[in-house]
Amino acid sequence: MPVRASITPLSEPGHALLRVTELDAAPDGLTISIQRQQGPDSHLADDGWRRTETWLMPDQVRRRGEVLEFHLGPEICDRLAGVATVRLRVREPDIGVVGTTVVAWPAMLTSGAADGSNPFADDIVRLRRARERAAPEPEPVPEPPPAVEPPPPRPRPELRAARDPMADLTKRRGGTGWMVATAILLILIGGGYYAWTNHFDKPEQAVAATPPPTASPTPLASAEPPKKSVRETVAEYLATKPQPDAMLAKGREFAKDGNMAASFLVFRQAAEQGNAAAQVELASFYDPTMQTKAGFPHDGTLAASWYERAALAGVAEAQRKLGLLFAKGGAGLTADTAKAKSWLQQAAAQNDADAKKALDSLPK
Repeated sequence: MPVRASITPLSEPGHALLRVTELDAAPDGLTISIQRQQGPDSHLADDGWRRTETWLMPDQVRRRGEVLEFHLGPEICDRLAGVATVRLRVREPDIGVVGTTVVAWPAMLTSGAADGSNPFADDIVRLRRARERAAPEPEPVPEPPPAVEPPPPRPRPELRAARDPMADLTKRRGGTGWMVATAILLILIGGGYYAWTNHFDKPEQAVAATPPPTASPTPLASAEPPKKSVRETVAEYLATKPQPDAMLAKGREFAKDGNMAASFLVFRQAAEQGNAAAQVELASFYDPTMQTKAGFPHDGTLAASWYERAALAGVAEAQRKLGLLFAKGGAGLTADTAKAKSWLQQAAAQNDADAKKALDSLPK
């Protein structure tokens, strides 16, 4: 699938940030392939350039919104000094290539740390971590100030029971004591009568109970399940472990429904497992002699590579399409009349009528 990408140099020499947009993929396990145009050794590895495609696994890949950020170190940046443009491909585990584009490589300072003398064997390379800077020494922790003893608690005042005012009345003798007792008794009786008539003996007022309003039931909105992405749909299908012939049929079914992205991913999986018909279908996505499919970029080199695999297996259609591709060239592939004639002759030998017509149109 076509994506957009840009390279931003970082302040540290030999380090850059690769930003990829329009790619719906999880950052875990993503690998990238970087290819230059010049030279037979055109595929970048962490220890130099190779002739075969190599997949690099950056140490840091993270998503910020709709942008995937790949941190590239000296293993990549130092070796791309002087290169103007590179072809970038992104591969997701268990699915295959999910993004491809051409990106301009900016001028930047190199670190001089790249070492091309290491041997290589694997086709997936985990990039070395950047050197860790020495951690600064921890600052000394100041000693806590001496603890200050809290002042002694103040003595609580001694609690004494309140005196009963009526206790002295009983001890007094004479008419004055009886008068005071009588006055107090009258006050108590008057206060009790007032409390009874104003608080305890009021007629109850009937209050009509108003029923609370009944809330009308709100119908629940039917929640539609979220739509699955192309990547999730293909991953669920591939999790069933289908055979290459079944994947070929499923890819054609996706293409018939107009889901070219899902069709590409399924054809890719079947082609990598050696299905010749799927290899022809996959090559057609890159073939510059054919119309663009759903925005997939043309790539003559990739188209020729996949056609050739099926052509070597004896598929006449692949031999004819490979011959036509070499006859016209385009999208990074140089036209080669000799190769075109050779492949068209092999297809014509299998009674391919279109290949015979193409042979007659070649310059003698």
